[in-house]
Amino acid sequence: MISNTSTFKQFQTELIDCLLHQLGLVSSIYLHKGSPVLTLVAILLFTAQGLSAQKAPGNNRFEPIEIRKDHPRIWVDADKLAQLKQKFKGKNADQIQEIAGPSVIGLALTYLVSGDAAYGQKAIDKVIGTRVDSGSVFYDLDTKEGRSKTRSIQANLADIAICYDWCFPLLKKQEKEILTEAMLTDMKKRISFKRSWRSFHNSMYASAWPVTAATLALYYEDPYAKTSWEFLKPELEDAMRTFDNVFPDGEWAEGFDYNRHSTYHAIRIFLAIKSATGFDVMSDSPHMKNTGQYILYSFKPNGLALPSDDNDWPYIGDWEHVALLMLNETFKDGFNQYFINHCPFERFKLEPDKKYANALWYNPAIPEKPLSKLPLNRLFQGKGLLIGRSAWDWDKADKKSKATWFTFHCGDYLGDHVHNDINNLEIYHQGSLAIDAGRYDDDWTAVIENPDAITKSQFFNYYRRSIAHNTVLVYDPNEVMSQQIINDGGQRDLLRPNGKFSPRNVPEDYDQGNFPSDDGIGTCDWVNRGDRWETGNILAYQSTPEYTYISGDGAKAYHENKVDQFVRQVVFVQPDVFIVFDKVVSSDPSFKKTWLLHAINEPKINKNNIQIEHQQGRLTNFTLLPKAASTQIIGGIGNECLVDSISFKFGLNSHYDPTALHYGEEAGAWRVELSPQKASKEDFFLNVMHVSGKNDKANLKVELVKEDSDYVSVKLTTKDKNIIVTLSKSNAPGTLEFKKGNKTINKTTLKNEVILEEGRF
Repeated sequence: MISNTSTFKQFQTELIDCLLHQLGLVSSIYLHKGSPVLTLVAILLFTAQGLSAQKAPGNNRFEPIEIRKDHPRIWVDADKLAQLKQKFKGKNADQIQEIAGPSVIGLALTYLVSGDAAYGQKAIDKVIGTRVDSGSVFYDLDTKEGRSKTRSIQANLADIAICYDWCFPLLKKQEKEILTEAMLTDMKKRISFKRSWRSFHNSMYASAWPVTAATLALYYEDPYAKTSWEFLKPELEDAMRTFDNVFPDGEWAEGFDYNRHSTYHAIRIFLAIKSATGFDVMSDSPHMKNTGQYILYSFKPNGLALPSDDNDWPYIGDWEHVALLMLNETFKDGFNQYFINHCPFERFKLEPDKKYANALWYNPAIPEKPLSKLPLNRLFQGKGLLIGRSAWDWDKADKKSKATWFTFHCGDYLGDHVHNDINNLEIYHQGSLAIDAGRYDDDWTAVIENPDAITKSQFFNYYRRSIAHNTVLVYDPNEVMSQQIINDGGQRDLLRPNGKFSPRNVPEDYDQGNFPSDDGIGTCDWVNRGDRWETGNILAYQSTPEYTYISGDGAKAYHENKVDQFVRQVVFVQPDVFIVFDKVVSSDPSFKKTWLLHAINEPKINKNNIQIEHQQGRLTNFTLLPKAASTQIIGGIGNECLVDSISFKFGLNSHYDPTALHYGEEAGAWRVELSPQKASKEDFFLNVMHVSGKNDKANLKVELVKEDSDYVSVKLTTKDKNIIVTLSKSNAPGTLEFKKGNKTINKTTLKNEVILEEGRF
């Protein structure tokens, strides 16, 4: 969450993600992992009657719109069909099908454009036949990477609906009955899961997209479609309020991977509604417009992506390719177009089943804008997330990029898949140097069915916890963590803060409160939350070509009886130096404070620094405060996920979910722990991190030149200049001074306010 900025003051009393009751949680597991539990529960709880959805308070933009009678409706209207015919003019049906791909949608699209009924019949036969998850063309270790990703991204119900809509003139009576029955059964089952329809959680969108598609396909054909449309309208309205009022910068509550299961589905929904009704909700949506920015800023130079929160697919893939194509159907964004045309990452290439997206939405006439025209940093204000870099560059086939990429997070608790990582810093430079540690072993099912199972879960005790992130621990030996989680000294667990059987504590809807939370209807709506989910605020932010400054207040992330203050200030001096200054005040001076830095390879302790290397990159960390620091290196085989002497297993050795790591997952194996040798109520940590190629000669000298009751100053010396960074121990502004010899070239004040990047849109 942002503090001290007028743009987002209105959101200081509004923000964050939805509550997962056991039923809703099972739904999210199914949608992400393919668990069979949802299917069983769905059959048991399926009800086809009595739908009476309440309307969201206030005006509902979806209420007056009308669905047209003629087919096709989903993604294609008369104008779009004319464009497609022109696009493929001169090509026969076989050539069009080769471009559109072998999926149900690709075959149906071939029929729409060419008029060749044989391809339409192939689509019908395929959708009526046994569903086969084609997954991915890639294999990682011993696991086919696409084990469930196709199913989770494009539900079978949506395929059926699109085939029904596009191939409507070809459908025989029996085929129509089979498809109609299949759609109705699935629609009713999904709608009956009331608690999964929460605008802060991905399960809503993964259900809302196929239900919307089926509703549009069956409207005027079956009376239930009108019932489902009435159900959908308040849900979609609440979704748009969540997107645009809370996350207008384009990010998503539960991280990059779950954006694929929320916003990407929403784009599908609203493009389909536009083609079926003429109503365009996309064009005026800041969230939708900026979703492309979230994708672009999230990629690392090596093709991996923002790994924060729950994420076991942390790379730029064809999910993003499809999303950018859909976004450009509305926004015709030159930066999106540049990325579509030039992105070199192998997994960005469309898989065969996704080729239809390029055939349907790619527009070669959209002019490109090079990424170099974008600001180097972007603050995603609703999430409290900064993503920055030293250059817009990516690895070449024969040469690694020397660009630095980093993130900083200080925001509120946004839902089930959010981690306890307030004031976390991640750094990439020619390799993964300061990482998010642990692995997304999907232990949700085990813990739902048996809360005591949490004691053996790496996912709950390490991966989600503060100890797996580059932040600060404050250890109170008497603190009892909720849900039987081991005391790591970290931040509060807000999932069930009052015990393993206590009500869940996550935001659900923006304001409609349709379905009962654990403690009543409407109790977990965003607008009613007060400070219920507040864990962090961005206090200050500046971005210039020479430096980036950000400050975060993370005290409320910890138990109120443990931490009185935790302010982290980070200065990134382009292109390769980070100054990290932490002020930590504990309620009891005996509580041990531990500064964390996670790595993939074993850190090396040298005379005056610690070095971390990975691939071609190196991070050298200079600890200036505390002056008397105790340093521990923890990790190695068997101790990768060590918490309070307990070693948790992950990946193929996971206790509940033994699966191989996917492409791009970097669980890490080591961490650095720095603690003051002498206990104190107030402690300061001052660390300078220099990133470089691992074979580069050391060219940076670091010196603490001042520390008094008000300020600390650090001097950075290179062969051609000196930089003096002065940071405040209170709320006073710091300074940044660039010198050549004894001559000051530039001196600037680090202001205590949020100043958004120039060139932002």
